[in-house]
Amino acid sequence: MSKENSGYVNTPTELVKVEGINYAYRSFGKQSGIPIVCLQHFTGTLDNWDPIIMDGLAQVRHVITIDNAGVGSSEGETPDNVRSMAVAAIKIIDALSIEQCDLLGYSLGGFIAQAIAVMKPGLLRKIILVGTAPQGTKALHSFAQFVGNAFKQDDPIERFLAVFAAKSDKSRAKMTAGLQRIMQRTKDRDKETGMPAVQAQIKALTSWGTDPVNISLKDIKHPVLIIQGSNDDMMNSATSYELFNQIPNAVLSYYPDSAHGSFYEYPEMFVDQANFFLNYFE
Repeated sequence: MSKENSGYVNTPTELVKVEGINYAYRSFGKQSGIPIVCLQHFTGTLDNWDPIIMDGLAQVRHVITIDNAGVGSSEGETPDNVRSMAVAAIKIIDALSIEQCDLLGYSLGGFIAQAIAVMKPGLLRKIILVGTAPQGTKALHSFAQFVGNAFKQDDPIERFLAVFAAKSDKSRAKMTAGLQRIMQRTKDRDKETGMPAVQAQIKALTSWGTDPVNISLKDIKHPVLIIQGSNDDMMNSATSYELFNQIPNAVLSYYPDSAHGSFYEYPEMFVDQANFFLNYFE
């Protein structure tokens, strides 16, 4: 494990072996208490987390970010369904000798968090879901088209903004600043997610919206904090209210003038809300 409070941009990447497969992770912050394990968005790696958010959480708790199977620097084959992704994440958490943790699931990571909450509820204490949606979300029926349209942009910054920002100048400026923070780490950056993993994740995301619903949100008894942007076209912002309405012990917060990257636009507010939720909410 890495030293306490070294700052996320300086935290080394480590490997843990599970059934002969090396999985990449980073670990920093306070090395005691309940850790928070962070699960990334579509194509996201260890280097797609906002350092303000990671450092803010690590001031008061142990923070662990992981690359799931076949993503970033992790070996193995990326599953094409959320349940198998959840199984892989559970294996990684178990291999890190974590008996109980909190989960931060962002976008696709939020799907995985919902699956883990139902599959192995005793592993989790509290859950934070950001920019995510319940099974059956119709917005995901056209996920491949949404991503395809975004990637028609030649400029990588414009591609990023097309996915994560709302259309206003204010939102675009906030997300551009967020991207600059994400790119602060210049040495030992994580590997980019390869095309086989991208294709598998697209299938998993699309299937989350089209396959029969087999997760009962009412069975998630954990305290859950839901964060969503006001204009998340990828997930359909309204679906976060569906999560809130069905999960018995949930809190919902919408961030104004923001899209899929809502907490990158308001990182300090998110850290305050997340730490209060994790420290005090029951």
